[in-house]
Amino acid sequence: MRIVIPAAGLGSRFLPLTRAVPKELLLLGELPLIHHALLEAEGAGFDSAIIVISPMKRAIRTYFESAPELERELAEQGNLDGLARLLEAQAIARRMQLAFIEQWTRGPGEAVLLSRALTGEDRFAVLLPDDVVPSVDHWRELQALSRETGAPTLCVRKVPIAEAPRFGMATCEPFGAHLRVRELVEKPPAGQARSNLSIFGRYVVTGPVLDALAHRLAATTGELQLTEGYAALTNATPGVFAVEFSADSFDCGTPREFARATAQYAAWTVPGRLVGVG
Repeated sequence: MRIVIPAAGLGSRFLPLTRAVPKELLLLGELPLIHHALLEAEGAGFDSAIIVISPMKRAIRTYFESAPELERELAEQGNLDGLARLLEAQAIARRMQLAFIEQWTRGPGEAVLLSRALTGEDRFAVLLPDDVVPSVDHWRELQALSRETGAPTLCVRKVPIAEAPRFGMATCEPFGAHLRVRELVEKPPAGQARSNLSIFGRYVVTGPVLDALAHRLAATTGELQLTEGYAALTNATPGVFAVEFSADSFDCGTPREFARATAQYAAWTVPGRLVGVG
């Protein structure tokens, strides 16, 4: 299965910084968020990735491209550490058969539709890179649950109810070791969330989700969230199912959370530990 990483957003919470530097290139530890995302995908066994960027975020593509003149300069200077970091970015792009879609989009929902148009495929994993996750068990569970039910799946996690307006929120009921999703609401107003389960940006998207997203894209003019495609299927057959995520993660979605994540990540990382795969 191919994995899609939507990275075309404006990063408006980080303005004016994101006028010059895409949010996905901000460093958490020694690596930018987008590199952490590919490490997670690779650790989960995916070997093909699409990153969807806007024309103003070409720096993300540059990060992964070869740079022969810079490589020669670093080698001549004896800067082997810098050269190794440069080459590793290129290496993971090759290992993941990384492709880019460069287009203005109306949100992550359209990013996935563009990936279908490029590949002709109707089934994707989707990873939103705002959260850095140094483990992969959730991907195995998401894919197994999708195979078991024939349905699209997503991750949810518990959050303080006061934070619900930041997230898409899910109302669920038990389904074996996992959950069946009964309602999805994107960023409910304060005090109106019906559960404390937020949508966590890891998904297995199926053809019916893509069809629902295409219908919504044609019918509306605003930003298209993946939540809208899933919400259209909660009362259909086979439905929508969820895996509850409870492992370590580092929320980099707002400047305040990013600052907190940077401190937490520094404390979490220990010498000699391989960070980014699990």
